[in-house]
Amino acid sequence: MPKDRETSKGLNILCIDGGGTRGLSSLIVLQEIMHRVESANGGKRLHPYEHFDIIAGTGTGGISACMLGRLQMPIQKAIREYTKLMESVFASRKLTGSTMYKGTRLQEALKTLVQDATGDEDKRILEGSTNSACKTVVFAMAKHNLNAGLPVMFRSYAVTSNCGPNCAIWQALYATMAHPDLFKKIDIPSDLGSQSFVGGELGCSNPITHVLSEANWVYPDRQVACVVSIGAGHARTIQVPDPGLWRLLLRTHDAIVMKEMAMDSERVAEEMALRFRDTKNVYFRFNVDQGLQGMDASSWERQDEVTAHTLAYLRRSEINQGIGCAIRSSMERLETISTGQIGGLGTTPAMITDGHILDHSAKQPTKFKSCPPPTPMYTGREMENTQLATCITGSTDERRVGVVYGLGGTGKTQLALNVVERTRDEWQHVLFVDASSKQTIEQTLKGFAILKGIGGSYEVTLQWLEGCHERWLVVFDNADNPSTNIRHYVPGGRHGSILITTRLPDLAGLAKGPGSICRLSSMIREDGLALLIKASRLGGQRLSDNEIEAGEALLKDFGYLALAIIHAGAFIAHMPGMTLVKYRSLFAFRRKTILEQYRDLPASAKLDDYGETVYTTWKLCYQQLQPESRLMLSLISHLHYDGIFEAIFERAALRMELYEDYIPLTSIKTLAQSHVKQYLSTFLDGARHWDSLRFAQVMADLVSFSLVDFDRMNLAYNIHILVQDWARAATSQVSGLATEYATVLLSLSIDWEDDTASLAFKRRLGVHASSVLGHNPELGVNHAVQFVSVYQATGQFSEALKLEAGVLKVTRQVLGKEHPNTLSSMGRLAGHYHALGQYREAEQLQIKALELHRRLLGEEHQDTLTVMNNLASAYSGMDRWHEAEQLATKVLSIQKRLLGEQHPNTLASMSNLAFFYNGMGQQHQAEQLQVHVLSVHKQLLGEEHPSTLASMNNLACTYKSLNRLDEAEELFKEAVGVSKRVLGDSHPDTHGYQNNLKRLQTKRHIWSR
Repeated sequence: MPKDRETSKGLNILCIDGGGTRGLSSLIVLQEIMHRVESANGGKRLHPYEHFDIIAGTGTGGISACMLGRLQMPIQKAIREYTKLMESVFASRKLTGSTMYKGTRLQEALKTLVQDATGDEDKRILEGSTNSACKTVVFAMAKHNLNAGLPVMFRSYAVTSNCGPNCAIWQALYATMAHPDLFKKIDIPSDLGSQSFVGGELGCSNPITHVLSEANWVYPDRQVACVVSIGAGHARTIQVPDPGLWRLLLRTHDAIVMKEMAMDSERVAEEMALRFRDTKNVYFRFNVDQGLQGMDASSWERQDEVTAHTLAYLRRSEINQGIGCAIRSSMERLETISTGQIGGLGTTPAMITDGHILDHSAKQPTKFKSCPPPTPMYTGREMENTQLATCITGSTDERRVGVVYGLGGTGKTQLALNVVERTRDEWQHVLFVDASSKQTIEQTLKGFAILKGIGGSYEVTLQWLEGCHERWLVVFDNADNPSTNIRHYVPGGRHGSILITTRLPDLAGLAKGPGSICRLSSMIREDGLALLIKASRLGGQRLSDNEIEAGEALLKDFGYLALAIIHAGAFIAHMPGMTLVKYRSLFAFRRKTILEQYRDLPASAKLDDYGETVYTTWKLCYQQLQPESRLMLSLISHLHYDGIFEAIFERAALRMELYEDYIPLTSIKTLAQSHVKQYLSTFLDGARHWDSLRFAQVMADLVSFSLVDFDRMNLAYNIHILVQDWARAATSQVSGLATEYATVLLSLSIDWEDDTASLAFKRRLGVHASSVLGHNPELGVNHAVQFVSVYQATGQFSEALKLEAGVLKVTRQVLGKEHPNTLSSMGRLAGHYHALGQYREAEQLQIKALELHRRLLGEEHQDTLTVMNNLASAYSGMDRWHEAEQLATKVLSIQKRLLGEQHPNTLASMSNLAFFYNGMGQQHQAEQLQVHVLSVHKQLLGEEHPSTLASMNNLACTYKSLNRLDEAEELFKEAVGVSKRVLGDSHPDTHGYQNNLKRLQTKRHIWSR
């Protein structure tokens, strides 16, 4: 093919992303394209430098571009050289230093590559011939000009201005590869002095925007036929290793670097898709979207996997069709669109510089707050970014309104700014409005009117936007004040879009368009980890196991709240000697103080311009809450942060008049109980019935500021763990009183019934009881007695035993050894010992209790009979079966006579006696009793009651002893299934039933041999 291609033909442009060893996938995709081009060309051999007019790339994509363009390699040879280079450079990792790989090894490998291709390892990047048909561009970033975000171009051709260095090819390729986390920088001398470069993939991993601008610069009067952009794997397929494997931190950080590159590439690709959406069959993007998970820079040994997954990608029908269209466009070379248009010259928004907007018509700067860029620390939220960008740019003749709402500190503003940056080329006008008050909104809109010379009021701006036929975007940031009617300031019209960030979920009602509502909450685990590493400047460092564990724990302590992670990371990075372990230790004891240290950092150490710390960002919300909502916030701040359900308050309100203290109250506990009862009374109507609407109104006030979320699936409220911590400080009462309020609330809600509803309630209450106990270890007897009932229902017998032991000690002192409450506590404590298999301790207590009960209450009192039953159980635990059987037979006889055969106490005695019969080998007697007990339990208590399940399990055990294995297995399976559903997988009863089923199945297996 001649060197000077016909200028009447459209240009073909190829751009290759950076992406480490995953870049092999780009070359395999190109190999498929070239193979099909050759087939369509009658089998004539054709190389990429003959088919494309411009070949450009960055990072590993820059190496591929240089091999294909400047070095004119066939695609098959480029693949071989690429694989060899990756293995040579990434085969071993440094153990020390700020970078992960050896720059000297990269330099040697690049020199060898050039030497083999040209015979001169120092061959210059600039070609001697001025009319070379294919032009090659390799991108790198100047180390001292990173903030500008503009890469330096190493060109194979001469230009009249903005020339890049005419250095050796290997130097240009090192520069494009020198990501600061992977390799040391390179200094390249020039006429203006030495210049340092740190890698093209740093903010420019997909250089297609710059390539198109370069095409317009080099070919200002030409038309374009085809633009092929090839990526190196989607970000969503690059998985950061589980943070639980932090001992492989270097590999984790490596993957984060790769993921950031891919995310930047995808962001630019999405912008390009929008730019070309009205121009068909010109821009083609190919990027393997499955199978490259976990491929970091050091995965050179997995090239076979890259090849396999790329070939699978190419076999997909939509990809096959896309490649076919790209081939047709590139071979036909139709003059479809001008280089000026694809370079974006026709759609440049008003220039923004240094806080000024420069109107192109007037060319006079007017003071006006421009839309700021997102923080350089911005990490993750890829799904939300794509959702909002797609929403607001999705239609050119319909107004779209995107609403981002959520708790303060989750990163709503930064998300909006990132979306603006991604879609900047879509808008001729961008207004950034501080929506924190009516005054700031009106001042900003008025300023825009003055700037445009259209008037001097905010109303004029709204009218102008509504009639404007150019595309505009208005961002209302921090619309957090319910008294500000934001609807009043939202312009109409069909050619603009609006983004709103707010803590007020109600503003989601303004959203318009698909994907227009975005609720922002905690970061996902991987994004939180990446942000902590970035903010703390720990990338590339080898951390000890202790540091790794501390980092993991910190993320959980923060509830993955973006603002907390940023502020902690900045503090750690700034303070000499501050490690993750030390910070975690300080944070554990002084949460508020430590997180607020960010406020005192020098401006140079801060990572954002956000005016609040974690603990002050919610202060405005608290001030706007209703008084009853503040009290509610105080109560729930001591409960568990998940699963706060209405029945806690309803049961407490309805039971508070029935509640009886176990021992007399102290003055402070009397005050606390009175306070809580008075507050709960506000949720009762005139007939003393629960007012669910009133409760919903109070919770709605908390939800309206995103301080609390409502989980519709589980019908419960959730509160962020840091909001809880802040609320405990914001609603501080007399020392210990606020915690006592929450403890009283739970105590009032608990009963000692054993019906299905009561047991289910107490199981659900378990996490809240443990949370309150954590804040208030010295519960006191009255609360401890109630919490024992909860722990019995949840099967936490050790916790129940600890509390009950304290109860018995105090009741003996306060009420005396013979008081009924003391006797009850003694019996319950013995029961906990028995449940834990401590039969000797249980026996000793039961003997003492039985002696007291007989003397004080008589032989046939139900409490006395219960103690006798429990003593019999203790005997059985020590294999004293005959003593147990004699005592149980006596109890059952009395209960049948006094209570009848269907009374719960009688049934409990029957179950005990049947168990003892089994222990004595008298299975048939046991079966008769157990069949009766199970039948009555099903009839009176239902199929799902814990007592019914226990009866089912007991009968199954008897069937197993009788070798009636089919019947036993059927009952075991039923008990396991119901117990999992009702009690949960972790309940001791569920475990017991599962173990019994497994033992039965093992027995069957042995018998079947």
